Amino acid sequence: MNHNHHLDLLLEGMAYFGRRACGKTWGYVEQRILQRKILPSPVLCQVLEQLKALTTQLDQVSTAEDKEIQELFGNLEGFPYNTIGSSSRAFFLLYPLLDDLQGDVASFPPCISKLDRDQVAWGIASIFEDDVPSHRRLGPQAFSDLILGLSAPDSTKVALLELARDYKNIGERAIRCLAPVVTHLEQHREELEQLAAPYLQQCAPMSPLEFFTQLSHLRPDPDTTYTLRPFLLGADTNLTFDVAPGQVRVYGGILRGELMELVSGRTSAQERVCEIYRLLGDNTRFDILCYLRGRTAYVQELSSRFSLSRNTIHHHMNKLADCGLVQCTIRGNRTFYTLDEEMVQQFLERQASLFGKK
Repeated sequence: MNHNHHLDLLLEGMAYFGRRACGKTWGYVEQRILQRKILPSPVLCQVLEQLKALTTQLDQVSTAEDKEIQELFGNLEGFPYNTIGSSSRAFFLLYPLLDDLQGDVASFPPCISKLDRDQVAWGIASIFEDDVPSHRRLGPQAFSDLILGLSAPDSTKVALLELARDYKNIGERAIRCLAPVVTHLEQHREELEQLAAPYLQQCAPMSPLEFFTQLSHLRPDPDTTYTLRPFLLGADTNLTFDVAPGQVRVYGGILRGELMELVSGRTSAQERVCEIYRLLGDNTRFDILCYLRGRTAYVQELSSRFSLSRNTIHHHMNKLADCGLVQCTIRGNRTFYTLDEEMVQQFLERQASLFGKK
């Protein structure tokens, strides 16, 4: 796995506003840890304090109104839960442009003005659709058919169709919100990258398989080259970005491992079994898990097999992956799922230990 220690400041700015729009600030994360009566490590406490201080600084330099933040960076309904606004209008528009924008505030307006509607439509579709044209363009009719076929509220479909039509105006508004925040981040880039340095040092000796196994629920594709970049304000989140065929960039949340270890280390065998019982109480998830015995399936296959939208399949698979019952592999724009037989066996053994004879 390759490593790039430079932060993507545009992505950091979007995550900052996404957290504000969702109410998932670092103070909220800290409160949730305390509510669960979990004792965080000194490292986790220190980094949380630094992220809270950074957020306070950004609150002071931001000139955006709350209503504008909510409209541009708040999650649209009908997509899997997230804490950083990655289902927002601004994210759908700007995330596919990260390589073009490179976090440079001066380049934002010219880049937006050069776009055309087919490019924007492709970018929006690429975030939640596995099969998109490789030439990075999607015509109006194909885009409209895709959006109208989503399993999402009508208000969300309208918002996405309007985003493709009115992208210049929406993009300019988002850039106005982001500019002072990204400028402040740039002025403190060196110290922010020092904050991320321990995370990269931790990941440096890891192979892609070790990284994904320990810090996410994904499995790497052996034919893909991965490049890791640290993610500060999405510190609990891992994002992937298809740079080119066979090349994927991973934005790795710097506290992802700490938070995963915190939760798993404080969960008893009884609680784990109970958690999986609740999860598999949903007939669809139980049927999907049974379907995956002895096979690998990608999202479109599962969508067709169970007559569910891709978004609904992603929702179910995220829950199955979160509890470790399935593993995910990204190959290009497709996500493949397989049963994690080792974890299933562990579940069966825990179940037996709880209900078997003593």
